[in-house]
Amino acid sequence: MLSLGGAAAGALLVGFLITVLELTEVVAIVYAIGAGARSMRPAALGAGSGVLLVGLVALGTGVAITRFPLEYTLIVAALLLWGFGFFLLRSTLRTYVRESRKRRGITSGSRKGLEEGGLSDHALFVGSFSVGAVETVEAVIVLVALTAGGFGWEALIGFVAGAVLLLGIGVALHERIRRIKVPSLKWVATSLLFTFAVFWSGEALGVWSHVNFGSVGSLSLPSDVVLLPLFVVALLCVRAVVQSRVRGDESRPPGPAAPAP
Repeated sequence: MLSLGGAAAGALLVGFLITVLELTEVVAIVYAIGAGARSMRPAALGAGSGVLLVGLVALGTGVAITRFPLEYTLIVAALLLWGFGFFLLRSTLRTYVRESRKRRGITSGSRKGLEEGGLSDHALFVGSFSVGAVETVEAVIVLVALTAGGFGWEALIGFVAGAVLLLGIGVALHERIRRIKVPSLKWVATSLLFTFAVFWSGEALGVWSHVNFGSVGSLSLPSDVVLLPLFVVALLCVRAVVQSRVRGDESRPPGPAAPAP
């Protein structure tokens, strides 16, 4: 039975915050994976299906889901993100080279559209499904602990409220994000994918468990705080690769334009 006492309110807030924290990462990766695709729908459906499946399994099995070896799922998800990252990096390089050639008045010999030749909807669905599943399992571990403490309804309501909030934000931001210029969108998206690929690889290998991220008052900071510096480094590295590729293309002698890589 739901109670609005101090402890129950705290449990509900914890359930809400852990859901928002984990699913924010899902939303970010969905946008990154879908950046170079015709539509974000396959990625969004994949992530949503992963979240829903894990949520239903958690409701049906309770604590049993926390015994699942998460590190194996993390390894698979990290490998998928590395793959998506390198695929999108190649697309990002093509986009910047093409923009550079346009500024110089060079018409590319390739008429292939920026969205053509991309990953299939099935690949986008599977990759995003793994992301949604992994992040939801991490949230469920905390929610099951709350349930074991007698706050099952509060944990459930916090989870649903957090999921609905993130869904609303994702839908609201969708059109604005799609309006961002393609080169910039792909640069940020590629950096995001590499950021989470490194982060999840570290989690799978147990790297972050040996790192002290400091504390605020009596609260120890979670490993997620490393995402920000990783993202900054990824932005700089991807930008450096892009600039190197564009300079290399610009240094070629004038002549018939070769297709962008």
